[in-house]
Amino acid sequence: MRALLVAAAMLALGGCGSGADEAAEANRAAPQPVPPPMLGGVDLNKPVRAAGTEPFWTIDIAPGSIVYTDFSSGQGEPTDFYPVSPKLAAGSATFPTQTPAGDPVTITLRAEPCRDAGEKGAAQPLTAEIKIGPRGFAGCAGPAPAEPDAPAPANAVESSAG
Repeated sequence: MRALLVAAAMLALGGCGSGADEAAEANRAAPQPVPPPMLGGVDLNKPVRAAGTEPFWTIDIAPGSIVYTDFSSGQGEPTDFYPVSPKLAAGSATFPTQTPAGDPVTITLRAEPCRDAGEKGAAQPLTAEIKIGPRGFAGCAGPAPAEPDAPAPANAVESSAG
């Protein structure tokens, strides 16, 4: 009888440790994903393009890169700005960055629909203001257009199953 009681107590105690640990692990909150920074319905973790027409310029903002292109003198030469994360506040996102020469750059996107004077079609979801050193520009912004599929290299060889 005593042996039966000891065996029952050991079984009861043996199950406590592993079951309690499993229950605690199951009740532990799983990490919740952080929502992406959104502005005017635009996911700022995805490529965004801002553009203006006087002078004609574009800024492409993507995680890890900010590229400014000034087309006012013809072809347009891209300039990489120091990549930064946006600072979100009350309906706007600000990217405080700089040119390679160290000139201050402030890119401000506002959650206000925008239609450029020469633009046809739907309005862009964001208004853009760019300040590069003492110069300021205004334009519109929204999700960047999808890049076309890259063509296959000329020396690519198709394989045939046979």
